[in-house]
Amino acid sequence: MTGVTPPAEIKRQHDEAFGLLTTMPNVAPPELGEISLDKYKRLPLESLLPHNRVGKDMGDTPILRTTDIPCLSTRGMVDLTDLKNLIRPGHNTPIVKSPASPTMWDEARASKDNVLITRRSHDAWGIKKIVLVFCDDFIQRVYDMPYWVDRSTGFREALAPVLEKLGLASEQGEKRIVRMLLASMPPGLTIPFHHDTGEWVSKTHRIHVPVITNVDKVLFRCGGGVEKTMKRCRCDEGRIFEMNNQAKHAVSNHWEEYRVHLILDYVDEGFEVEERISLEKGEELVQTRRSIDRKSNYGTRPVPSYLIIGAQKAGTTSMYEYINEHPLAIRGRRRETHFFDWRWQGDLMTVKEQKEFYEKFFFSDELKHCPSCLTGDSTPSYLLHSDIVIPRVKAICPWVKLIVMLRNPVNRALSHYQMVTSDDGTEAQKKIRGLAWRGMTFEQVIEKEMVELEKAGLMGDEVGEEQWREYLKTLPMGTGSHSLLARGIYYMQLKEWLGSFERERFLIVKMEDMKAVGAQPAVDKAFKLLGLPSYKLKNEEPKNSRDYSPMAEATRIKLADFYERWDEKLFGLLNWTGGWDGNGISLGLGL
Repeated sequence: MTGVTPPAEIKRQHDEAFGLLTTMPNVAPPELGEISLDKYKRLPLESLLPHNRVGKDMGDTPILRTTDIPCLSTRGMVDLTDLKNLIRPGHNTPIVKSPASPTMWDEARASKDNVLITRRSHDAWGIKKIVLVFCDDFIQRVYDMPYWVDRSTGFREALAPVLEKLGLASEQGEKRIVRMLLASMPPGLTIPFHHDTGEWVSKTHRIHVPVITNVDKVLFRCGGGVEKTMKRCRCDEGRIFEMNNQAKHAVSNHWEEYRVHLILDYVDEGFEVEERISLEKGEELVQTRRSIDRKSNYGTRPVPSYLIIGAQKAGTTSMYEYINEHPLAIRGRRRETHFFDWRWQGDLMTVKEQKEFYEKFFFSDELKHCPSCLTGDSTPSYLLHSDIVIPRVKAICPWVKLIVMLRNPVNRALSHYQMVTSDDGTEAQKKIRGLAWRGMTFEQVIEKEMVELEKAGLMGDEVGEEQWREYLKTLPMGTGSHSLLARGIYYMQLKEWLGSFERERFLIVKMEDMKAVGAQPAVDKAFKLLGLPSYKLKNEEPKNSRDYSPMAEATRIKLADFYERWDEKLFGLLNWTGGWDGNGISLGLGL
């Protein structure tokens, strides 16, 4: 549901609904057939109306008028006598946590003979429920409840007329059902105007079937984007109607008894559910707003799931922020842990002790309960410090996926220099950046580093791995004021990493591609690598960027000449074409 409606507004809507019971036409929804998901449920309907599209890029999403939008459609009428007889006991009493004789509506019975599901808003309003099928927010996993799996409960026979009308009675049809429950709404309650939220909404058809109700005293309204467009839906017992839950809707129960509806959501043919699970009686689930996990799966996803290892000033912060827009991605306690280089605990003698220390950088205890969610570490110095980081990663978290962000090394070098010498930031940040380059021009730092690389034997035509590894041993820890040029020699760095882990574990992205075609294609690759379901970014703006003066042309030419041979080797290693131009092609290795 959308937001939290203040109690005073709910009361206003409740009182208004009482007056409308006798004045608002109580009309059966037209028989329009199935409501198209692609046309009418891609977005909340209010966003499809012309006055809400000004200044927004909506792509090929159609512009609609309120009258164009099908919000209600009668799908048939059925006799629900068997279902009413099955669920009538206990439906018309308030929730009691520990009743003396629990019925199927009571949590005590659900915890023992079914599986207890939380629906936060509905539970807070005192709406009782019998859950038969439920799914997580992304419809990755669909859970068939014991009440539905066990044919002796009677639900399959009682609901057969509904499923037959909807074309879901076959074995394949049943697999399209992703949510199905009975909801008993207390008298005197109004569920305020809202449209449903979550990734599942745009992918499912929402069905309501009144089971026990009073057609004259319950007001069910649904419409476009505003209250004045709402239409009343005649809720006869046994009427199967589809409701567009991307549209605003509300319901008020002014009857003296509890009102019961069957609520069912199903997907289109061809939609693939990752996993369908038949739960055992009394199983426990762990729910977040967007995920559902079995308690028995505690700790099955180790922490962390990914490392963004570099390169520094190549978009690592942006990628980390984009990944963490996903509802199933959880930020660490800090973005750059530096555990595998600066903060390695040399006094801890066992891998178990090192793991326990590393896990403190994340919300590890909470994540063990929710293996559908994941977290990661973004420390861009790991790419350079391959000599010490790789063996430590293999020992502590050999399962991780590895994300590498690359950028034209000429531009990267200037950005690095500007960050380290900037007066922005806290004293702690300035200390970590280091003082070695303060008082030096960009060109002076370049000359100094070229001398260091010459002494290390890295300026010749042939550079061996041993020379590179010896050079890495000379690098300081705990500061960013070093390796201005070496950090851009991506070929030597990646050779070490690609030689140590399977290529399928990597995503390697050129920052210029993200600038050229937007962040979403690259982030889609990251989600796929991490096993996360698709998710559209809300904000593709680059993160942690800064403005500064361009470098002198002579300096640019000098750096381009320096990096030319290394870039040629890199592009051959990665099979990239187009140089450092952003062409949207070089979006990933191994995917």
